[in-house]
Amino acid sequence: MACGLETWNPDPSILRVRDEYFIATSSFEYFPGVPIYKSKDLANWELYSHALTTPDDVQLYGVPTGAGVWAPDLSYINGRFYLTSMTRWTYDPTARVWPRVYFISSKDLINWSKPTWCEPWGIDPSLFHDPNSGKTYLNLMAPNNNIDRLWGIYQCEVSLTTGNCVGEYISLWNGTLPHNAAARDEGPKMFFKDGYYYLLIAEGGTDDLHRSTIARSNSPKGPWTPAPNNPILFNGAYGFDNLTVQSTGHATFVETPRGDWYATFIARRKINGTSPLGRETFMTTIEWNDGWPILNKNKPILLSESFGTTPDQKYPPAAFRDTFLSNVIDSSWYQLRTPYTKNYRTGTHGNGGIIFTPNVFSLSERDTPTAILRKQKSLNMTFSASLLPTIKPLGYLQSIGISVYLSEFQHQDIG
Repeated sequence: MACGLETWNPDPSILRVRDEYFIATSSFEYFPGVPIYKSKDLANWELYSHALTTPDDVQLYGVPTGAGVWAPDLSYINGRFYLTSMTRWTYDPTARVWPRVYFISSKDLINWSKPTWCEPWGIDPSLFHDPNSGKTYLNLMAPNNNIDRLWGIYQCEVSLTTGNCVGEYISLWNGTLPHNAAARDEGPKMFFKDGYYYLLIAEGGTDDLHRSTIARSNSPKGPWTPAPNNPILFNGAYGFDNLTVQSTGHATFVETPRGDWYATFIARRKINGTSPLGRETFMTTIEWNDGWPILNKNKPILLSESFGTTPDQKYPPAAFRDTFLSNVIDSSWYQLRTPYTKNYRTGTHGNGGIIFTPNVFSLSERDTPTAILRKQKSLNMTFSASLLPTIKPLGYLQSIGISVYLSEFQHQDIG
C-alpha cells in the first residue's frame, strides 16, 4: 500500500538491520518521545518502543504546539543503533532560543543512552558513518549566519563521544531552489551506493511546495551534482488540489535483502483544504537508472496502491480497546509535554479502569494536564469511554470526560 503508517507520524526515518525494518517519527510536544515502529514486511507495522522515555531525556516544559522533538534519524554504527534528533523549546523571536541537536544510542532500541548534545545548532540532524574511511559525519539544516538566517545543509565530522566537531564545519549543499528564505533546505540523509555518496534532502517548506531532491558526489564533503530528474518526489507538480496526497517530502531510502529499494516520506491527505490526520508516513518504490533514483515510476503518489514486492497492508486495522487492567499503560497512550509527576493510576480494580489525580492544568494550558491521548487512526472513526463512579464530587473548575485534541487553542471536549 502507498501509505506506510497511517495517522500522524511525521518525518519518518527508516532503517533495516538484517531482516527487520524500523521507522522513527517525530513526536513534537507529546511524551514519551520519538515512537519507533517495527516491521518484517514493510507493509504492516507495530509500535515497538520509544526513544525518549524519562523527563531527563526530553524536557518539554511549556513548549507550544508544534515545538518539541523533531525529525529523528536512525542509523546503525558499529553494532549500535543511533538516533539523532533536535528539540525546539519556543518560537518566540525575542527570546532567541534556538533548536539544539543531539544523539542517543542503544543496543536494542529499548534501553537508550543519555543524550549527547552536539556542538552545532540547527534542525533535522542525521549521522552518516562512511564505510570507506570509518569517519562519522553530522549533517543538519542550519542558518548561514545569525543575520540573514538563510537555511542550508551543513556538515562536520563529529565525535560520537563528545558530540563536538572534529573536522571543519562546512556548507554542504543549498539544494535546487533559489537560495532564499522560502527554500528551506532540510532533512539531509546521506548514504553510499555503487561508488557515489548521495545526499537526499527536502526543499520548499512543509506545505504545498514540499519536495525531495538528491545529489551525488565522489566525497561525503562534495562537491555535489544534482540529479537531472529533480525533484524526485513532488506531488505539487500535478496541482495543489488535484490529488488528495500533498506536501510530499523528507524522504529516507532503504534497501531490502533482495536488493529492492523503497522510500519512506511524509505527506498529508488534503481534504477540503485541511488535513485532519496531520502529516503521515508514506512509502513508495525506487528504481535506479544511470545511478539516479526514480521514485514511484515517475508517477504521482496516490492512496492505497499495491507496489513492488511488498504485501498489502491488512485492512481495516483491528479495533483498539483498553480496559486498563494492567498497572503498565499501553505504549500507544501519550501525555502532553513532560509530566512532572505521575497523575494517573491503572490496574487498581479487578474490572480495570484508570484513575486520574487532578491538577491545576486544563487542556487549554501550555503544561501537562491530567489526560492521556491516542493518535487518530483514520479519517472516519468512532471512539467512546465509560465513566467509572467518582469517589467524591468534582471540585471547582474540575471536569472529566473525553476530548478531540489538536492544540491548547483547539480541542472539543465532552465532560
